[in-house]
Amino acid sequence: MALPLIGQCALTAGVAWWIAATIFGHQAPIFAATGSLICLSAGLGGRGRQAVDLFVGVLAGVAVGEAVQALDLGIGFLVMVPALALAMSIAALIDPRPLTYVQSGTAVLIVAALGPARSPAGYLLDVAVGGALGLLGSQVLFSPDPVKLVAAPVPEILRDTAVALRTAAEALRRGGPGLAATACKQARHANARLGRLAEARVEAHRVTGRTVRGRRRAARLHRADRSLDSVHVLVAAALLLCDDVHRQLTSDPSVASGPLPDRLTELADGLAELSAATTDRSGSRPGSTAPVPSGPGDRPVIEVHLRDATAALHRLRAAAPP
Repeated sequence: MALPLIGQCALTAGVAWWIAATIFGHQAPIFAATGSLICLSAGLGGRGRQAVDLFVGVLAGVAVGEAVQALDLGIGFLVMVPALALAMSIAALIDPRPLTYVQSGTAVLIVAALGPARSPAGYLLDVAVGGALGLLGSQVLFSPDPVKLVAAPVPEILRDTAVALRTAAEALRRGGPGLAATACKQARHANARLGRLAEARVEAHRVTGRTVRGRRRAARLHRADRSLDSVHVLVAAALLLCDDVHRQLTSDPSVASGPLPDRLTELADGLAELSAATTDRSGSRPGSTAPVPSGPGDRPVIEVHLRDATAALHRLRAAAPP
């Protein structure tokens, strides 16, 4: 997961360094490269704010560093400690985020160490170059697709839920409470994956609100996001179904009669089909299968959970992209 970010940071920092050195003639344009690195190192959706923090911090640090140079105070311990404290305090007053005053302290050290080799405007121009490239990468070139963010966890969730329902159906056919307990574990595993889906939904909305690409995909994200509620309903209903089967077989471990095992298998097949269609972006929309029948003969609680799961499956099918 770190390799794409490393590649983005390395490429953008190199381009920022080249622009500042070649076009503007700056020697050792450290702020240009570090500016782009800092912008891109922020989490998804937070890179624009990071660019602002960077610029404010460098502005405060350069001002204090230039004051140290103008007063010819040297760079000893008794000078740098108050200079660092002053720069970080100024930055914190303007923008009280940790990056701002940490960057201001770094700027003081760089300016004091480089001496009069560069004008304050040159340092700020380097920051502007690095920040602009960082924003271009984060807002446009490297910005994630929010629709793909929320879609990524869904196939595994559907697949794990299908496995749990098949195991529950097999437990009913064999009359095995141990197999039903395994189905419950599998359903809980699918339910645990919902945490990743919830995080992806939050992250996608953050990207939508803070990036150019995200804003352009906002309408599609809204349509995709509505169907994700059905995923939560589906997994919860499947977990309750497996618990119902386990309780039934624990109290009466005989082979189940009636259509319930076949109905669970049919529901699992539908989930597996939808999972495969969601994974294969080039495939066609999954064909519609006949609704799962809801005939008599099963326990009422199981009927409710089965109906909820089936309804959620049909909603997901209807929302599947063509």
